[in-house]
Amino acid sequence: MEMGKGKRVWVMVALVSVILAGVLTSCGKKAADQSETAGAEARPVDIITLKTDKVSRYSELSGTLQPMEEAALSFEAAGRILEMAYKEGDQVSSGAIMARLDATEYSLQVAQAKNGLEKAEVGYQKAKDDFSRLESLYGQGALSKSDFEGAQNRFAVAEKDYLYAQQAYSLTGAGSGSAKNQLKAPVGGTVMAKLSSVGQLVGLGTPVYRIGRVDTLKVILPVPDREISAWKTGDTVALTLYGKNRPGRVARVFPATNQGTGTIGVEITIENSGREWFPGQVVRAVRAVETKEGLFLPAEAVLSRGEEKPYVFLAAGDKAVKTPVTMGELMDNKLEILSGLKEGDRVVVKGAEQLFDGNIIKQAGVAKQ
Repeated sequence: MEMGKGKRVWVMVALVSVILAGVLTSCGKKAADQSETAGAEARPVDIITLKTDKVSRYSELSGTLQPMEEAALSFEAAGRILEMAYKEGDQVSSGAIMARLDATEYSLQVAQAKNGLEKAEVGYQKAKDDFSRLESLYGQGALSKSDFEGAQNRFAVAEKDYLYAQQAYSLTGAGSGSAKNQLKAPVGGTVMAKLSSVGQLVGLGTPVYRIGRVDTLKVILPVPDREISAWKTGDTVALTLYGKNRPGRVARVFPATNQGTGTIGVEITIENSGREWFPGQVVRAVRAVETKEGLFLPAEAVLSRGEEKPYVFLAAGDKAVKTPVTMGELMDNKLEILSGLKEGDRVVVKGAEQLFDGNIIKQAGVAKQ
């Protein structure tokens, strides 16, 4: 009996020893874990407090500056150029004489046209008198039908020749006070190009000068047809050229889509009284085409590794908490957050790509949304 009691005592002592050893081991593990966490280095990140924001999507387009008005000038007669009074860049007033043809050649053209007109007039008058006389005979039955029709045809041809000769003579400008050997500027402007030279033989309608108005310029922007509803006549558009900004105005929206590019032309006019911008330069236009209100984060704050759902890291105290989100549109390099976050959440926006769930973090600086 005494021996049985002794065994029970030893068993109880053994159990107490085991329990005590387990408690000590557990406490030691917790202490080690706490010591390890306390010693973990906090990762520096940038954190923002999420709030509702308005973000715009911008369209960036470019186009080439053109004169507001431009015209190619040519003589109304053929001949050899005797004088060209202007060069590229010169300012020209309306009605200014810009060039002259050799008067000798012009005079010869006038003389030939006048001679042709006089001959055609004589032929017309004779054919008319003959037709009048034969028409009377035909009415009396003294002329065959074929002879009458022949006279009628000759009269019709002579009449056409006479009208043609009148037009040819009028085109020379003789007697009208408008000498065709002179090239006059129809409007004031700047000489954009000199297309011929003194001594050159030019034909009727051959371009000699090109002039344009550059105190006002225009540019045709190729706007994607899906964005055309954002462009209205009279709107102001910011234009940039080599870092200098200038406002432009939407003058008109073209009525049809370019089938090859899927764009619609929008004409922008730009005031250029100082002539600091030049035709041929390429300008850039930036314009907001859509604005939305909601929760937005910088694109680098939203991560997606492999096939995982996109996620961000919330700052919960000093810990990073991995949080899945649903994304919307990308606008101005910001992602719209449709679900997973709410206003007031503190979100890691820089340094998130190096984090894992539960990492210790600290604010590295002041972040702006």
